Amino acid sequence: MTYYYVALETKSHAFLLEQRLRIANVQSELTYMPRDIMTDLCNMGVKLPETELYRGIDVIRRCGLPGCTIYREDISPTGYDYEKVCI
Repeated sequence: MTYYYVALETKSHAFLLEQRLRIANVQSELTYMPRDIMTDLCNMGVKLPETELYRGIDVIRRCGLPGCTIYREDISPTGYDYEKVCI
């Protein structure tokens, strides 16, 4: 299964987005970001399954949170790779 990670500027933005996604009945999970994506102090984000990506993007756009970046997780035999997704 493919997952998408939403990187945000602050932890409070991550909590707010996760709450808004829950209210909109979008399956998501508040999570620590993989080190390949983010190593700053925030290090919190939201994880979405591929089936919920477009509904999640709609909620992200409505929230208007600055600095949202989405990454796709690819699993390969050598490990995990992360690719930035343009929305």
